[in-house]
Amino acid sequence: MLKFKTMATAIRIQKKTTTMDQDGFPVDTWADVINEDILCEWKNKFGGQVYSAASVDAVEPASIRLWYIPGIDETCRVIRMDDSTIQKELNPIFEIINVDDVEKRHQQLELEVKRYVEG
Repeated sequence: MLKFKTMATAIRIQKKTTTMDQDGFPVDTWADVINEDILCEWKNKFGGQVYSAASVDAVEPASIRLWYIPGIDETCRVIRMDDSTIQKELNPIFEIINVDDVEKRHQQLELEVKRYVEG
């Protein structure tokens, strides 16, 4: 039986849809996979894990564990909702680097994420 330690972090997971505008240019639209906050176990990386994550330009790397939700893949993004130091419209956005269906049982997902940095 798989168990979580603490599912105390609220997140939103969004999937990207690309359409073409009237001039033929691609337009990205993000929509929530589920229309409510998802509680997860959030574990920041530290020590040697940070150095190996830095080798692939990961900023603020973390692991997220949550109940299985179909359709989540590396094209999705994660928005952390409960960061009290940041206004709601400026929530931290994280890119999904890897998705693991824990033990291939469709019960839990483990996501490896890094902070999205523009520029």
